Amino acid sequence: MDCNICKPTRSDELDFSQVHSLPDPIPTANKTSYKEFSDVYNTITTEQYRPSLINQQQKKKRTLTGFGPTAQFVRNVGIVIECCECNKWRVLYSKSKLSSFEVATLERYLDTIQYICGDSFEALANSSIEMENVGDENSESDDVGKIFENVKVDNKLICSSSMEVSYYSSGLFEDICFQCGKVPEDEFDESDRVSVNEIYYHYCDECYTTVSNKKKRGKDVKFQVTKRSRK
Repeated sequence: MDCNICKPTRSDELDFSQVHSLPDPIPTANKTSYKEFSDVYNTITTEQYRPSLINQQQKKKRTLTGFGPTAQFVRNVGIVIECCECNKWRVLYSKSKLSSFEVATLERYLDTIQYICGDSFEALANSSIEMENVGDENSESDDVGKIFENVKVDNKLICSSSMEVSYYSSGLFEDICFQCGKVPEDEFDESDRVSVNEIYYHYCDECYTTVSNKKKRGKDVKFQVTKRSRK
């Protein structure tokens, strides 16, 4: 091998000439796993499916949609919506704080729809949606479309996704199972409450047993003794 920088190879030149670059990860047809190394070695691959690149693209897309999963954006709305299929609570975000009138309008509208994880409110932001008066003859039709120009939901979530960290870090809602979203049937005793010294989010008895890779809490996340009711 004629190179003024690299040291001479120790292996046989013929063997070395048959060594190729490591391939990039390529998913299988059903996209549930990656292809075997032997199937993609010595083939042309790209970084399109590299996990770290996908994560970067998702974060960038979140920024472009006008919201980020921050605790403050959660507090600006103070409402979560329940998926009608998996019964998990998903957080609503807004860069600006909603007025009490906007919150009431949003709550009335959410009562009229069936939300499923992965749904987006983008279509609502692009159209003017007027609600009929509900139980109040003096109320006026509400322009929900304008509210959804600011209020977003993470449409990357699916029913198998765990709870959002911002649900807990906002300090607005009660502690529920991080994996399945199950609401505790009974109030916790003081000894059972999650403190800052415990490192994991709350898991129900079943998920605590079955989930091996539990999500750790941040140091500043504490159990909220005073909770705001979910929508």
